[in-house]
Amino acid sequence: MTRTGDLGVLKIVSEESVAAGVRRIEAVTGIAALKHFQHQALVLIRLAGQLNVGEDGILAQVEKLSQTVKQLEKELEAQKRKGALSQIDELAGRVQLVKGIKVIAAEVQNVGREGLRQLVDSLRQKLGSGVVALGMPEDGKVALIAGVTKDLTAKVHAGKLMQSLAPMVGGKGGGRPDLAEAGGRDTTGLKLALESVPSLLEALL
Repeated sequence: MTRTGDLGVLKIVSEESVAAGVRRIEAVTGIAALKHFQHQALVLIRLAGQLNVGEDGILAQVEKLSQTVKQLEKELEAQKRKGALSQIDELAGRVQLVKGIKVIAAEVQNVGREGLRQLVDSLRQKLGSGVVALGMPEDGKVALIAGVTKDLTAKVHAGKLMQSLAPMVGGKGGGRPDLAEAGGRDTTGLKLALESVPSLLEALL
């Protein structure tokens, strides 16, 4: 190559930050650039075929599909919350007494994080005074939430309770005196963690 013009077509394929005020740009030129354009054109044709639209309609169709996915996700979460709230009476029937304090410690399934939070809040209200600890396996991980009614937070700190429970499921956690959460990766430890709640509370009360 003897001059810049010999490069022919130039196509920037990526750019990224490598340091403060410094960016890296990668490009292809000549035949490589033409092959890059051909590949992109082929991908575009295949995508249009998959979406059953013309190439000019791809963006609109993708946006439509994106909105549909968001709506379905909302509907799924709503169903999970509905399923969670339907379990309130059954869970409320599992109340244990620890030094006169009402305690619910239970595992639930397929309610989602938000559903789990709503369950804890609803059970606290139903108990009036007490401690609720719920756990849920989710995608190979564990979610734990503990709630304590306001009248008991001076004796039972939800955050400290969660700090004791979280290591049992291979995670960390903490939070406010009345509400705390934790996440972990050991689903096999969930049962032991929930079974440990009464003894942990007994030491605090």
